[in-house]
Amino acid sequence: MKIENRDRLIDELGDAYPDATSTADSVHTLVKIPKVHLPAGCRPAHTAALIAIENSNPIPQLYLKELPTLRNGHAPRSTSAAQFGGEAWYSFSFSQPWEEDHHTALQFVEGRLRRFALNE
Repeated sequence: MKIENRDRLIDELGDAYPDATSTADSVHTLVKIPKVHLPAGCRPAHTAALIAIENSNPIPQLYLKELPTLRNGHAPRSTSAAQFGGEAWYSFSFSQPWEEDHHTALQFVEGRLRRFALNE
C-alpha cells in the first residue's frame, strides 16, 4: 500500500472510530477498533476489529475478536484464526472490490462487515 494511502486510511479510521488506536512494526500497521457493529441478527451484535495494513499489500485485512453467529443461527464459513500482538483474531473469506486510491476506510470496514448479513 502506498504510504500516503496508508496514512489516509489510518486518519479515516480514527475519524470514523474515535477510540481506534494504531501501532506499527516493520511489516504491518495495525489499527484496533474497540467496537464495530455487526449486521442485524448477528450475535454478538458488536465486537472489536483489527485492520492489518501490510506494507507490501494494497488491500488491508479485517479481523474480528469474536466471530458472530449469523442470523440463521449458523457460524460463518471460511474463517481462520491469526495472532497479532499476542491476541487471537479471526479472519474470514469475502470477495469485496476495494481500491486504495478510490475507496475510503469506512467503505472497507462496513463492506467487509456486510459479509455477515449473508446466511451461508
